[in-house]
Amino acid sequence: MAEHNSDLLPLYDSSRGFDSAMRGYDRAQVDREITRLDDDLRVTAAERDSAAARSADLAAQLASSQAQVESLRRQLRAASETITSANVDEKVTQILQSAAADGAKVRADAQTRAEQVTNGAADAAARTRAAAQAEAERIIGEAQERMTEAEETFKRRIAEAEAHKAEVEAALAESEERTRSEEARLSAAAEAERERLDAEAGAERTRVTTESTAERERLDAEAKATRERTDEDFEITLRLRRTAAHEELTRQKRDADAAARQTVADARAAATQLVADATHEVRRLHGVRDETHAQLEALQARLRASLDESLAATPDEPALPRSAAGAGSTAPGPQPEAQPTVDA
Repeated sequence: MAEHNSDLLPLYDSSRGFDSAMRGYDRAQVDREITRLDDDLRVTAAERDSAAARSADLAAQLASSQAQVESLRRQLRAASETITSANVDEKVTQILQSAAADGAKVRADAQTRAEQVTNGAADAAARTRAAAQAEAERIIGEAQERMTEAEETFKRRIAEAEAHKAEVEAALAESEERTRSEEARLSAAAEAERERLDAEAGAERTRVTTESTAERERLDAEAKATRERTDEDFEITLRLRRTAAHEELTRQKRDADAAARQTVADARAAATQLVADATHEVRRLHGVRDETHAQLEALQARLRASLDESLAATPDEPALPRSAAGAGSTAPGPQPEAQPTVDA
């Protein structure tokens, strides 16, 4: 298929043309024309392939018929070589003769039929080849004619394109010349306008500088006055705050002194109460001491009285011998009772 397509020539209708564009032909029209030519080529290739397929089919049929004839010939030779009248009896000979006659008839019919099929296939193949060759020659001739027309049209279009290109280049050169002239004029006008704007900008800059200097001086003066007023207000506010703070400290000191005096008075009152309570307690203890001392003195008096009564009631003792007296002299006498002491 690829080999046949490579031999085909492009088809082109000379009656069709393309619209001229700025840089050649219209691309969309060229694409559509190429697509149409490709479709024509595909249709022609399909017809040629169909004719080749029919020719191949007829050739295959002819080869099959020849193979059948050859098979019948081999069968006939095998039948005639293996069976003879020398090795069979009379009846078999008759049968063989009859079979040989039938075989000859069949061979004749087969030969005739094979020749007919072979002749028919050969004629059909010859006709098909002739038709395919004629169709191919016709297609190739038409393709060559269309190729020639396409080349002529292409050359004509190329000449038209070259002429159009020359016209476009001339128009472009003229346009460039006009553009350069206009550019020079616009450059001169722009330069003059720039100089005028520079002069106006210089004057405006000088005016703005003068005004800004005056405005800055005015703002500096206002800022200085505002700063002085602010400093004065700050001093006044600071003095007022100091006075208020001093008064607050004086009040707090006065309150602290009053609180301290009250605390001292409360402490003194509490101390006086404590001293009074202690004095009362001491006096009470002195009373208890005096009462206890009196009770002790009364007890001592009663004890002395009881002792005196006991001594008075005791009889005198008899005289003792010297030894007894000596012993008695060494014996301790009665000791006075210890008197209880009372703390003053």
